[in-house]
Formats: sequence, structure tokens, C-alpha cells
Amino acid sequence: MKRIYLLCCFVFMILLVGAAPLSANTGPAIKIDGQPRMFDPPCQIVDGRTMIPVRYVIEDSALQGIVTWNADSSEVDIVCKNKHFVFKIASHTVIVDGKNIDLDVVPYIYQNRTYIPLRFLAEQLSARVTWNTSARQVSIDFKPTKSEVFAYYYYRAFDEFQANADSITDVALRWFETNANGDLFYEYQDDYNKVLQFARDNDIKTHASVVFMDKDGMHALLSDPARRQFLVAQLSEQVKQNDYDGVNIDFEFLGKDDRDNFSLFLQELKQSLGNDKQLSVALFACTKSQSWLAGYDYAAIGGIVDRVVIMAYDYNYKTSPAGPVAPLWWVEDVVAYLKTIIPAEKILLGLPTYGYDWGEGINTATVTAKRLESLKSQYNLTESFDEASMSPYYSYVDNNGVSHQIWLENRESLNTKLDVALDNNLAGVSFWRIGNGFTDLYDLLAERMTGN
Repeated sequence: MKRIYLLCCFVFMILLVGAAPLSANTGPAIKIDGQPRMFDPPCQIVDGRTMIPVRYVIEDSALQGIVTWNADSSEVDIVCKNKHFVFKIASHTVIVDGKNIDLDVVPYIYQNRTYIPLRFLAEQLSARVTWNTSARQVSIDFKPTKSEVFAYYYYRAFDEFQANADSITDVALRWFETNANGDLFYEYQDDYNKVLQFARDNDIKTHASVVFMDKDGMHALLSDPARRQFLVAQLSEQVKQNDYDGVNIDFEFLGKDDRDNFSLFLQELKQSLGNDKQLSVALFACTKSQSWLAGYDYAAIGGIVDRVVIMAYDYNYKTSPAGPVAPLWWVEDVVAYLKTIIPAEKILLGLPTYGYDWGEGINTATVTAKRLESLKSQYNLTESFDEASMSPYYSYVDNNGVSHQIWLENRESLNTKLDVALDNNLAGVSFWRIGNGFTDLYDLLAERMTGN
């Protein structure tokens, strides 16, 4: 029986290896903390996963871990960065600090080296993994790096931008619009050159952000190759003329018929921009596939763009009953789901800097931190905190006797959301928008995200 078992294992490993690149010329290149490494045998790609010869990485000077091979049990034992792993050849189960975790690609042996999935190991060790498609290169960064803070600048918010520059790494300048013809134009007047120069003087990356929210107009644009190319050409020229670091696309409420065309547009735009310029896109948050989001192929988009801003807010909206704008449990579910579709290192978790003021029988109004302070000076607001959603809310009665309820983030609620971004090794966070005067957020970002 033992001979049959060993023979089956041998055949299984031969089949695995047969599906992977077998030469140093075809395996992806690898960098660890910015420095190239040469592995022989090299990394391999199996079922879309990068597999690494584990001893090379764990015993690298960046980690200095310990790897032990147990031939009797076909297990590799790893101790690294205060974590203990036990991988078993041909098994989908790995033991991490005594707990069983499932793998989607099993470990195997090739040329006397044990191969395991790179992304799984890196995420367990709090490293960041990035993939350069054109160079076919994997980068693993174990050194602590600043998380990105991708802030949307909108409508003459320069004073607030200046005052909080230390809390921001990237600014999406949402002052562009487009239309059905693919024309590119400014939505509002601002001191564009002054804002751009200030960002560069403070080492903040700049992104030309363009919005479009007309469903029929987006269909006319995206379904016409000539119109798509016209917009791509204008955006590329704008980047070239004003030396933007990237482009941010915010096309909202696409119809399902534009699903493939939108992905194609992003692909065309990325090709035109090149690898030196970043392409980002804003997408609605979701915890499952939904019909109203059928116009967006999340997986395809995640494979094309460099960053995906997940708008993890408006769980409760103006037309909804009063409730949290971004309940923590929902934000956690959003990230858990989207990480299965989009690489974590491409995701920017969107944070709200506004909330809503619901009143009985009247229209719901948007409320910011500044507006909240104004209401506190006019009325007797009762402050409460909902533990279930980790969200604050306020109650008051106005001069007309109307009862109100306000849901708006604060330092405590935002801090829990930053934990989600950091614990899931996301690229960072984004927020809408500079200009809402949310001091609690800026303070937290400076303390926890940008290292200031």
C-alpha cells in the first residue's frame, strides 16, 4: 500500500509540474524588498497563482526564517516572523499557528524544491505583493511602507488641501467631465495650475479625475470605438501636457450592455497611458454579484487598472430609512468579497466624510462635520453610538417640532474602518472629499496611514 501511495503522489506531482513553466526563461522574475532575486529552479505559474520555491524566500535575508522538511509526512515546517506554518504536499490544507486554512492551489515538489503559493504566504506575513504584467515580474515587499491616501479634490477646496497635505499621498482632481461624444472639459473653474504646483511641491501624486453619470450618454460613448479613442486621446494629452501621475475614471450607473465596452475602454486607456502612469477607477461597493451592477466586470477591471477605489458608503442613502452610511460589518463584508475578485494590493477602501440628516416628513439632507457643528449650536443634539454598526448618530427636534436623526462618521468609527484596510493589506484608503472639513479623518490619516 505504501508503494502505491508513493506512486500516486509521484504521478500527481508530475501532472502538477507539467502544468507549470519549467524553465528559467519562462518563470516570472521576482524582487524582494526592491532587489531582484535569481532562483534556480524559478518561480512558476500554476492555475493563475505564482508558486515559489519556499526555502529561497523564507531563508532570504529579508526574512531569515527557518524551513524544515519532514520526508516521512511530506510536510514542510516553517517558522518566520513569529508565525508557524505546516504545508503538506498535495494538500489543500495548511496549518497556521495551529489553525487549518484552505489553499486554492496545493504545494508540490519540483527539482527537489517545495513550491507553495506566494500570495498566501505574503499575506500571512503582512507583505505586499504586486505583479507587473509587461515585465512578468513579481515584487514582494516585507518592509513597512506608507499606505496610500487617495483623496478626491472637488470644487475649490484649496485651503483645506493646503492645511492637510501631510495626510494625503495622492489627489484625484475631480474637475473634469466628459459626454456622449467623448469631449473632455472642466466641470467648474478653479486655480488649476496653483493646485497642481502645490501638490507637486509637497510630493503628492496628481490624478486627472473625470466623471460621467448619464446612462444613455455613457452607452453612446462606450459603444462607439471612435468616440472611445477620442476620449482616450484627450486624456492622454491632458496627462502629457500637465504631467499628471495618472487618470481616475468615475463612470457611475452603467447599463449591463456596456459591461464589455467599459472594460475595453479601460484597456485602451491603460495602453495609451503606459506603465509609468497610474489608471484608477471608482466602483460601487458590493458583497455579491448584483443585477444593478451588471455594467461592471469587477474581475476584468481589477486585471486592467492599477487601483480600484471601492465606494464603501451610502449603505443607507437619502431615500433609505435613517441608519449608518457605512456600517462596519458591511464594510468588512465588502472587502472580504471584493478581495476574491480584485487583488488586495489594488484596492483603495473608500471612506465617507459626510452623512445624512433624516427628518420626519421632510427631504433628507446631506450633512458634513461643519454642518453638524452648526446644528449643535442651534439645537440640543443627543449623541449616541450604535455598537452593532460601530457608527455614531445624533437626535434632535427642530424649531418646527420635527424629529431628526443624523448618521455621520467620527474618529472612533473611522478608526475601525482604517483597521479593515490595514488588516487586509489593501493599497490604502480613499475619501470623498477634500472640502468637507472632516478634521477627525485627517488626524487619523496622518497618525496611521501616511506615517506623519
